[in-house]
Amino acid sequence: MNFNQCPALAENGNDECSKLRCIEREQKSFAKAVRFNEKESRLLKVSSINRGRIGSFFFLPFFVVFGILGFASPVYFGTVSEDTLRDVGEKSKTIDEETLRQLRQNNLGPAEMLLPLTSLSKRKKFETEIQEKKKQHPELAISGGGSIFDMLTFNDYFGGLDRFNLGRGRFEAFFVYNRATTRGDLWERLKGNSSNDNVQAILRSIPTEGRPGNFWTPLLSDPMVSAFPGVKVAVLEGFSFFPDRRVVLSVGVRTAGEMEGNATEAQIRDACLSDAKAGFGRYVGKAETFLVTKKGSDSEVVKSDHNRSLRNLKTQEYSIRAATLKMGKTGDGGYSVIIGGVIGDDGKLENHGRWLPYPMLVPMMVGTAMSVEKDYYSSDAAFDIGRLSQQMLQGDLASKERIRSFYWAAHQLARKMNFMQMAELTRSCSDLQAVFDLSALVRLRNEPLSEAIGKIKSHQRRTALLPPEQRELERETIVGLENNRTRAEKKFEEDMRIIYAATLLSEDPTGLRGFVESYPVYSKDGDKNATDAALGDVKLAMEYGSGALKHLLARKQPIHRKGPILQLASSVFPLLGGNFLTTLSHTSRSLALFLKLTLLGSAFFALIIFLAKVMPPPEFRRAEGHFLLRWIRRFLLASLCGLITVLALEPTLLQTPREQVSVAGFDFALANLLAYANDQNQMDDEITIVTAIVAGGFLLVQIVIFVICLSRISQVKNEEVKAGLKLKLLDNEENLFDLGLYVGLGGTVLSLILLLVLQVKQDALIGAYTSTLFGILFVAALKIFIVRPYRNHLLVQQADEKRYES
Repeated sequence: MNFNQCPALAENGNDECSKLRCIEREQKSFAKAVRFNEKESRLLKVSSINRGRIGSFFFLPFFVVFGILGFASPVYFGTVSEDTLRDVGEKSKTIDEETLRQLRQNNLGPAEMLLPLTSLSKRKKFETEIQEKKKQHPELAISGGGSIFDMLTFNDYFGGLDRFNLGRGRFEAFFVYNRATTRGDLWERLKGNSSNDNVQAILRSIPTEGRPGNFWTPLLSDPMVSAFPGVKVAVLEGFSFFPDRRVVLSVGVRTAGEMEGNATEAQIRDACLSDAKAGFGRYVGKAETFLVTKKGSDSEVVKSDHNRSLRNLKTQEYSIRAATLKMGKTGDGGYSVIIGGVIGDDGKLENHGRWLPYPMLVPMMVGTAMSVEKDYYSSDAAFDIGRLSQQMLQGDLASKERIRSFYWAAHQLARKMNFMQMAELTRSCSDLQAVFDLSALVRLRNEPLSEAIGKIKSHQRRTALLPPEQRELERETIVGLENNRTRAEKKFEEDMRIIYAATLLSEDPTGLRGFVESYPVYSKDGDKNATDAALGDVKLAMEYGSGALKHLLARKQPIHRKGPILQLASSVFPLLGGNFLTTLSHTSRSLALFLKLTLLGSAFFALIIFLAKVMPPPEFRRAEGHFLLRWIRRFLLASLCGLITVLALEPTLLQTPREQVSVAGFDFALANLLAYANDQNQMDDEITIVTAIVAGGFLLVQIVIFVICLSRISQVKNEEVKAGLKLKLLDNEENLFDLGLYVGLGGTVLSLILLLVLQVKQDALIGAYTSTLFGILFVAALKIFIVRPYRNHLLVQQADEKRYES
């Protein structure tokens, strides 16, 4: 201390008292300066905190704007947004426009089918116009519409107005075909005047003398065939649907004397069946031969004089694949079983399906020829029908089976709608496969109605055998079954209209069937509900136009249903420029998804920064972690919040549809927890999007925890304390370092709960295993490669400090 500058020494001299007073004065001045500096430091700290808090409000608008844009962006991973459908369907053809088009073309049948789906403002007007045209032209009630030329030639082509079916309200297209075939001269007119090669090919393929396979009954009933055991071969001649074909048979017979007295009929039948199969096995190259010749609508069976040596017979195959053609008791009290089938020149057994009954087949073939002549089928479909008809007569089995299936499909449609309704529908089918797909959809939705009718008929057969007093007791059951049928009929009519309208608007029945069949099913017996939901989505998309429907069928994903929060955000979404994102959701979906995730992540990143600035720092915090680690931690937390938001918007992402089973690539006994685990067919080894989300979510959580631990280690490193205290601080964070294990085990328990509650077998198992696995790996990496080396460094530093102090 410089005493020469002290005023007390200058006045009183250089004595001890003056020096003490000088020291005391200096100490007071120093304490005053320290207090001033502390006050200034506190003021600066408070001012800095206030400035940080005020500046943090700058991030709040970013959170709101980015959050609304990301949250309400109409693009999703597993669903299609209704806003996207509205945007893509703008200015495309609507149901109202399609109904108006049908009415202007005088197609009342299609307009009637579309009427319940039109807008309420125009429905009454359309209905009035339809009724007025029906009164003016009664023929339209049967045909469902047509041009003036169609109505002028109606009496000639169709044999006049069908009063019987008109009175009973039977206006289906099949009855028109049947009337034209049995009463009119449509068949002859087409055969004599049509220059369409496809029409002529269809007419040539029509069986004019009975059913295509009318040789089966005479052949199997012939005593020379059924009464004697052994292998028999019948050569077919004159059967246009079976050119160059043979029938191979093996007969197993047990006479009355060969039967055991106490043997049941089932045991005898099985014994005869075994004998018939063994007959093919004992075949040595010769067999009894028969000649089956077509005689008008009948067949003649003649046995050849000698047995023929036949080659190219795959008898070992026959014993396995041969169908049971006939079984039963013989006239002499014995029992016989006949197995076999039709074979071609190569000797292989062929699968010939069942044709429509003859009274139905001929009208359907004539009606198809007329529809092709009138261009009621597309050019590609008409070409396929003509080509298949021609190749069938040349003996091509594949063509025969496909054209046979076509007539079944066409008959399915012809029994559900009138002539013009079917004509407009088949015209919208681009090819023959589209007709098959359309028929499959109709058959699918008709199953509940067929089941209800079958139950009524079965119950009526049972009650017919009951006494009159018991029949009265069954009346309530009949009433209930009738009510079920009424509801099924109403439901089928609604579904039929949706399928019909969707086909006309999209012109893609194949895509429509693919959408319905690929609709996700999340429960074991949820097929019916899924089909109803699929048609409901189709109906909703049609309200926005044909463009929206085509987009939905192309995406093959359900429509996303908005919750109340999303509804609120969507109302503000267009004001913030969201229309651009809506357009992007269907023009460039990948970019739209990237922007959605980016906006959600940016929103939560801004929120985290806002909260970090606003929240006061803990008083015990003495140091900050590394700058880079702090920002990585915020980024990962924002990413995790964004992932949770995506899962909240699409909770079905955590569920695997029943037909999609993700495969882990390994098998664990834990998989047996599901009761129906063995009922599901597993797909090939592939990771579904659900598996990726589950595993990726647990991985992201572990990364966030890992970065938080690194940040805490960085804070300990920045502490200006001795190494011993840093070691104690690290020991204090031991529970934090084990957090990854705790979260991993918790994720495993949560996954097992989801496995049992949500019935998401494979993906829940993936989550259970990966959660624990990631926890073990990250905690091991943290402690072995981060904490352990740093503790070694601190131990060495602590030893150096002790040596220096000593």
